[in-house]
Amino acid sequence: MIIFNIILTASLLWTSFPAERPDAGAVRSYFCTAKGTELRCERYDPEGNKHWWTQTISIKDVRKRDDGVKEVKFATTVVSDKVKSPIKGTVNSTAIIYNDGTVEVNISDAAATVAKQMFSAFDFQASGGTSRMAPTIKPGDSLEEIHSSVDWNGIKMTIDYWDRKVVRYETITVPAGTFDCIVIREHKLEKAPLHKKDRITYTWYALDYGMIRHDTYFTNGRQECSEQLYSVSR
Repeated sequence: MIIFNIILTASLLWTSFPAERPDAGAVRSYFCTAKGTELRCERYDPEGNKHWWTQTISIKDVRKRDDGVKEVKFATTVVSDKVKSPIKGTVNSTAIIYNDGTVEVNISDAAATVAKQMFSAFDFQASGGTSRMAPTIKPGDSLEEIHSSVDWNGIKMTIDYWDRKVVRYETITVPAGTFDCIVIREHKLEKAPLHKKDRITYTWYALDYGMIRHDTYFTNGRQECSEQLYSVSR
């Protein structure tokens, strides 16, 4: 089930990331709206010794609708430490950015796309899975729960995120630089036949930049891995 884990994480993490600051007075949001921007993250074990994978998000197109809402087309690729992508190919997705700066991404659709690449003989159906993030969130706020499912050939996988809370402000330094961040804690549960993955995650977001760092923990408090922003290029 690693393919679902990767793309769902990607969709949630990149509910974010402009590569440059907007003009004064512009509505700010947690997503990249600069066409041609490429964002690279690296995932390691907690000690930083074992490299898990490189995830690259590329902003392919930005279209502004008549109502002012933006549709951002972005592509996700993942390459493992053995230079072989855990997902078969590039996954294309769309983020919606509303006039107040709220970002919306559907993670179920992305998961179904990945699954279809891997198992083209099956018909995959996605439901739920809408992730939203407003630019005005602050410590103490709770975010909407996310309930996602993907069905195929009589099999169902569910992915649920709950207890989603903004816990604090924090300034952190990663390979891409130093950022003033807001930190969000979430509880995530994946379930499917012969598969169950229960994790707690902490994600650092910088306004006008998006995801800066993402740490994953087992429910007993032991850290599993950490993903950080390494570069932004155009």
